[in-house]
Amino acid sequence: MFSMINKKEKTAILMLQDGTYFEGIGLGAIKKVCGEITFSTIPGSGYIEVLTDSTFKDQILVFTYPLIGNYGVPDKNIDQFGIPKHFESDSIKLKGIIINEYCKNPSHYEMVMTLEDWLIEEDIPGIQWIDTRMLTQKIVEKGTQLGILQVFDIGDKPNIEQLKEEVKNIKDPSNKDLIKSVSTEKIKKFLVTNPKGTIAVLDLGVKNNILRILLNEGYDIILIPNLYSYKNLTQLCPNGVILTNGPGNPYLCKQTIEFVKDLIDNNIPTLGIGLGNMLIGLAAGGECYKMVSEHRGGRTTVDKISNYCYITFQNHGYCIKNFEKNGFKELYYDKDDKTNEGLFHESKPIFSVAFNPEGSPGSLDLKDIIFSKFIKFMEE
Repeated sequence: MFSMINKKEKTAILMLQDGTYFEGIGLGAIKKVCGEITFSTIPGSGYIEVLTDSTFKDQILVFTYPLIGNYGVPDKNIDQFGIPKHFESDSIKLKGIIINEYCKNPSHYEMVMTLEDWLIEEDIPGIQWIDTRMLTQKIVEKGTQLGILQVFDIGDKPNIEQLKEEVKNIKDPSNKDLIKSVSTEKIKKFLVTNPKGTIAVLDLGVKNNILRILLNEGYDIILIPNLYSYKNLTQLCPNGVILTNGPGNPYLCKQTIEFVKDLIDNNIPTLGIGLGNMLIGLAAGGECYKMVSEHRGGRTTVDKISNYCYITFQNHGYCIKNFEKNGFKELYYDKDDKTNEGLFHESKPIFSVAFNPEGSPGSLDLKDIIFSKFIKFMEE
């Protein structure tokens, strides 16, 4: 692959723990990173939202779409609520990116910099011109891979044998608590004029679009840290609680699981999204497991009650099972592999979805269904 690299381009390498490696052209920061490699099937648009999605915290991401960066990066303008319009968080949460081809000459009226300039600004390395189809197929068949991504200065080349030895010592990130690095450290309030009520959002790595949707519905938001206590929550007197998306192993969220148990016991209107779905399942007495073929990008999701199928956007590497306990039933499941995509309680105002209702392509009706149901629970 180095034959494709001219003297003015940076070289890069992706080394997997099993010894497989890919050589390509580097972009972004000159840096070495290691971690878990996963993928996203988003189309040519949406890479800004993916890069700033806290659910991908510390992962190295493969974009399956062949061309990335074609509209550059917009300014970090904020909306009327003080939330960035185009970004899901305040920074890139990934450790590195892997793409087939980078667009060197992007064009868009809102562009203020190229994707590579943004990667350099935030010290994120990337690699292009590798076989992303082969790599994605490997991940789908064998699960997420551990590996090293390194971008070299112009003229430098990798030491293959040294990297093969180094990659063997990468620690499994599933044992690391990632939520504390993406959750708010203190309470934040987002207020509207003439609010209908107040929603407490437990920040496990919340996407900005979730906040924006709730504010547009006319509710004040109190964003609370991930280790907030139920006792302190009652003093805020919210009409309902949202458990957000987030990164990492749900089993590590022991204190939060106890918090969710209190929500269930006290019949608090609750909506879980992404990681929030797993935590409700665990609080109900279910089990969680690491998926081999993770759900990253567009999927087909079936409403178990109506048997209606939706196109949803998903981003989770864990799944819940054996959850039909203590009044909980399955609400949604994935059409292809039959894994769980949502739960509901038979008699309490509590339900959850594993997918991202705020960003599901072509399913605006599903977004409305999910948030409208939660709002109805609060009103009742």
